Amino acid sequence: MTIDHRRLLAEIEEDVRRKRESGDLPPHLERELDLVFARYAPVRSLEGDFDQVITRAEQSTFIDILAPTASSRPGVPHAKRVVRKTVAWLLRYLAQQASGFNEAIVRAVKLLGKRVDALEEATGTRSVTPLTDATAAPMPDLDHWLPLLVDALRDAGGRVLHVECGRGELVRALADKGVDAYGVQPSGDPADAELDIRIDGVVEHLGKVPDATLAGIVLSGCVDRFPKAALLRLADQAVARLAPGGVLAVVGTDPVTWERTRSTVEVDLGAGRPFHGETWAHLLRERGLEPTLHHGPRPAAEVPEAMRAWAERVDAALFPPTSFAVVAARLR
Repeated sequence: MTIDHRRLLAEIEEDVRRKRESGDLPPHLERELDLVFARYAPVRSLEGDFDQVITRAEQSTFIDILAPTASSRPGVPHAKRVVRKTVAWLLRYLAQQASGFNEAIVRAVKLLGKRVDALEEATGTRSVTPLTDATAAPMPDLDHWLPLLVDALRDAGGRVLHVECGRGELVRALADKGVDAYGVQPSGDPADAELDIRIDGVVEHLGKVPDATLAGIVLSGCVDRFPKAALLRLADQAVARLAPGGVLAVVGTDPVTWERTRSTVEVDLGAGRPFHGETWAHLLRERGLEPTLHHGPRPAAEVPEAMRAWAERVDAALFPPTSFAVVAARLR
């Protein structure tokens, strides 16, 4: 039997509303229930509500040294009061220091929360939800770029990683050439159980890989979706994980094509947008690699011979290559 939690909560709220209007539910009872819940509910039940967690932390900063002395056994309350009075000076000294430290930490976290709020508002990411499906096609023009990537990585001589590999076409093609290749995909189920495809986040997985251990890395998918700061960090991580003589390839969508093939809402609210191929080449060159930029095919158009020269210039301006690949080798 499946329980519809949303419907159940809606029925409870409606019942509470009716009882509140009829007078069966006193107004003070709800306030008392809220106070009891706030006092006894575990902190993990407040997950996701920063203000409530901070409020709970503020309520816990003060350490009360007056332990309860009540007991049903004869003489025990008196003994407890004697012990409490005897050690009160020591407990008060320790509690004052601990309470002061707790208050300072909570205050620092509140200030940090305000800075995060200001940063989210400045960058426009406060209420933006992911609009791009990370399980969609991991790279543009896969049939076009597959021969280039296989040729660049077939002699890698070590482990090759494809970030956001999708269905694993490149991993399979490299494995067929005898390359020790594996892929990482943030979600979904691997289409081929024989392929080494792991479900993991891009940044998280690269964080687990030791430096200078991969003979080849292919970045795709995430390079069209990550914000600028994350792309710069991704470039740093990928170059650091690349072994001397290794090959790093970036396959991405041209920004103009990306905007034309996405909805207006996704373009306006998306947290990030793709870099140009020239930008990736510049970033990799700054990090000590020798990149080569390859442009993908342009959309085909039928143009009369007399207008071909003029149309080629207009076509290059209005219809740039839909994708690009930057292949770079680490020389040192």
